[in-house]
Amino acid sequence: MPEKFLTFHCRSNDDLGVKVLGFEKSWHFQFNNQFFGSTIFRCNFSWPGKNHTFVIYDSDRDSCTYCDWYIRYSYPFNGSVPCLQQSLGAEPDCRPWAS
Repeated sequence: MPEKFLTFHCRSNDDLGVKVLGFEKSWHFQFNNQFFGSTIFRCNFSWPGKNHTFVIYDSDRDSCTYCDWYIRYSYPFNGSVPCLQQSLGAEPDCRPWAS
């Protein structure tokens, strides 16, 4: 099987830079919510033939303190989408891409 790579770029007030991950690899980051206003992290994801944007964290939307996101194939969406796993054994919360 040829190696597959996911390229992504996440930013809020801080730019986390461009990252490249191999198949079934992971990357982690930590941050503190803004004291005033809301905290939003927006990421661009690309892999061969695909390019998507998604808000990976929005303090007005998300209540998780440890947000475990991954991209997987979802039949209801008929393609690969971002999914939030809030705890082991829980059903993943898969959401459509913003673009």
